[in-house]
Amino acid sequence: MITIDDIKKWSKPHPVTKGDGRMSRFGNKNIEFSIVGGARGLYGNFEKTFEVAIFDRKTNNFVTHFFSEKNDGDVIGFMSSEELEKLVNSVIKREDLSVEK
Repeated sequence: MITIDDIKKWSKPHPVTKGDGRMSRFGNKNIEFSIVGGARGLYGNFEKTFEVAIFDRKTNNFVTHFFSEKNDGDVIGFMSSEELEKLVNSVIKREDLSVEK
């Protein structure tokens, strides 16, 4: 199971927010999660809430809306850590995981 602690551990500084924000990118051979937060302009604090986007690895198009009933757009803002763990684990199995370093 992928946990919030894993997502935080895999994070690195967000490249646009000058060190304030955090970002984790991981997925499998088909999709990639981009999870951000912790800076002004990002929809989550990266502690208890997160901004989440899911991309198709082949086309690099947003596919977030296919995986979440909560959203019909490109990103989900202010997703709780509990909702995020549930979403990630419903889409990716740990054994199929690849984490961007």
